[in-house]
Amino acid sequence: MGRYQELFDYQIAKNNMEVLNMLNTKYFIIPDQKGNLRVQENPDANGNVWFVSGLKSVSNANQEIQALDSLQTKNEAVINTNKFKIENQFEKDSTATIQLTKYDVTTLEYQSNTTKNQFAVFSEIYYKDGWNAYVDGKLTPHYRVNYVLRGMEIPAGNHTIEFKFEPTIIKEGNTITLTSYFLLLMIPIGWFFYEKKKK
Repeated sequence: MGRYQELFDYQIAKNNMEVLNMLNTKYFIIPDQKGNLRVQENPDANGNVWFVSGLKSVSNANQEIQALDSLQTKNEAVINTNKFKIENQFEKDSTATIQLTKYDVTTLEYQSNTTKNQFAVFSEIYYKDGWNAYVDGKLTPHYRVNYVLRGMEIPAGNHTIEFKFEPTIIKEGNTITLTSYFLLLMIPIGWFFYEKKKK
């Protein structure tokens, strides 16, 4: 979340509309001429997910956040190639579609239909320590783009893309908990048989 705070300080606080659009900001609350607050719809929000035709390569975090000053987020994404290695250009498929079909606390599901490999940007925070991406059930790499968002290459054809929250720390915690319960159960049983044998 530190990255999100930095995004706010360096971009959102400057009212960078491209950044607000990539975050899928659907509404703004603004004062009217009399000072009353009213809701205004943002017709330019990028949506939950969209395809871009190219990736702009940078080599560090400072360049990554600075690139957002002029990035046209509907057409291009910025990626730190020192952290993530991926092809930079994708041939735009004007007929390609991708949409969010299921939304849950720990699972997001999308359906894609393309004739060529595409690169999708998801209006969700990138968090490598827990979120895994799957294409048709197969674990697939995904990347941090635009400083805070998720991006991944989508193969041609019809596909189901899933993001699942599967943190290893929870699995490790469950293993420790089960082991502890087992030991707590075995100690009194062992003591019972020990005492029985003594008698």
